[in-house]
Amino acid sequence: MPLMKTCPRCKALIPYGKTYCERCEPLIQAEREAQKKKRDRRYNRQRDKRTERFYNSQRWRMTSRLFLNRNPKCAWCGGTATEVDHIEELKTPEGWARRWDESNFRPFCTDCHNKRHNRFVKREPRGRVKKV
Repeated sequence: MPLMKTCPRCKALIPYGKTYCERCEPLIQAEREAQKKKRDRRYNRQRDKRTERFYNSQRWRMTSRLFLNRNPKCAWCGGTATEVDHIEELKTPEGWARRWDESNFRPFCTDCHNKRHNRFVKREPRGRVKKV
């Protein structure tokens, strides 16, 4: 008799090597797909189509590559720059008007660019006050 364990969802006995029983597996897959669609919708809602087209354009790719060749150091930490940041953000009318102006560019490494835009910042649990 093969070694058995319990399904984490319904506690039915299942053989080792499987995560869920036959009844729970399709339900778990459906939940995962629903969560993925929800995440994708939330992410895509934050994006502006005009800005997305700009960053995907060949002209921007060439311009940013040339700028990084001339400015290889990160403006904040001095490490190797891998991304070009717009000082005046493209979301503003002034930033959109200056999108090709190199005086509006700044070289950043990925970590500093993420810090600048507060990306991937771990949030404090609700009810807790962050210690300063």
